[in-house]
Amino acid sequence: MLRLIYTAIFYLAIPLYFVRLVIRGIQNPDYLKRWNERLGFGSNSPSEGKNVLWIHAVSVGEVNASIPLVRSLLDTYPSSEILVTTSTPTGSKILLDKLGARVKHQYVPLDLPSCLNRFLDRWNPKAFIVLETEIWPNILAVCQKRGIFTALVNARLSEKSKDNYNNIKLLASEALGNLDLLIAQYDSDAKRFKEINNSLEIHVCGNLKFDQEIPEEMQSISTSIRESWANGGERPTLIAASTHETEEEFVLDSFLEILSKLNEALLIIVPRHPERFETVYEYIQNRNLTVARRSKKEDVTPEIQVLLGDTMGELNFLYSVSDVAFVGGSIVDHGGQNLLEPASLGLPLCSGKSLRNFQEIADELQKNNSLILIGKRKDLTGYFIEVVSDPKKKEKIGRASLEVFEKNRGVLIKINKSLDKHLSQFLT
Repeated sequence: MLRLIYTAIFYLAIPLYFVRLVIRGIQNPDYLKRWNERLGFGSNSPSEGKNVLWIHAVSVGEVNASIPLVRSLLDTYPSSEILVTTSTPTGSKILLDKLGARVKHQYVPLDLPSCLNRFLDRWNPKAFIVLETEIWPNILAVCQKRGIFTALVNARLSEKSKDNYNNIKLLASEALGNLDLLIAQYDSDAKRFKEINNSLEIHVCGNLKFDQEIPEEMQSISTSIRESWANGGERPTLIAASTHETEEEFVLDSFLEILSKLNEALLIIVPRHPERFETVYEYIQNRNLTVARRSKKEDVTPEIQVLLGDTMGELNFLYSVSDVAFVGGSIVDHGGQNLLEPASLGLPLCSGKSLRNFQEIADELQKNNSLILIGKRKDLTGYFIEVVSDPKKKEKIGRASLEVFEKNRGVLIKINKSLDKHLSQFLT
């Protein structure tokens, strides 16, 4: 009954959903494209004679986490085909940039039976794997009805998300009960899932993002590029990554303080959402800082003070040319962004205190003295100057950061082992 009410409300809200896409499309025109896919239609279709494995990764973070898993599944089941759905254009772009023609792709259909049945009739997947926290009642119910194996992988559930699900506990519990397999990141995530549905059997494997790949040539390329940005040696460089609204202004004001003491310093700023690139560019100009835009391939000369990372898929590279990383989504109450990418490159880390989405990782990094929490501009200013002014300290903190990353690798093997017990029955 609750799912019927949810479905009825969703149908009534369809116009608002597309109005929201139009509003987003004002800043990012890709949101105005391929609406037919969101209704379950699509120009793509499965290859004849191949079993389809459907994987859903909602946006950039989930797509990046899924890449090692998708590549592994392609190797394990070479005669099957993988369809990856995303919800955002940025997630779509990252996926296709990294995997290209190795997978099929379209946007995920709305969580409505008519859209889902249209989509499933076309693709007829044998199994469905969803990444992290996407729990859609109708998708899971329709998959169960059709006998499609379903798994929630790399699953995480913060206290805030759990409280939200508890507001619709019966509906959320029913949806989770339709899963055939749930693989959580940490014991704390498993505990919170069980508070919603205590009948669940949950595997705990760690965070799949620890198994992201790091190109071997990254260090030598980064060193060469950094030297080209300076008159000699390397410039002390701060990266502010995955920033949200108001955080860029926080960082820029801190950077002005840094420049008063280290006039050769460079700031790399990478907004989380592409539709905000122009706004952030204006913030930089309003502070009379000289800026180069990555999207325009503008040179970072010694006179440039800020590099705006207004491209997609280059965050790891931009981390690699930095000395200290501030990770956004944490000064505002968003719950934090991925701390593992800079940790994988051995960077000293700092962030705000809102870290619920990565709490276990943040706790471990703090325990290992490689992450500090900041609340004021002077905290960021002071930490950056302290670290870059003491190469031995910077190296020590960086090693501690990398140590946490390396210690937690091997998650992919555990996830594959859990999945293969089931997928081997459906895929050939």
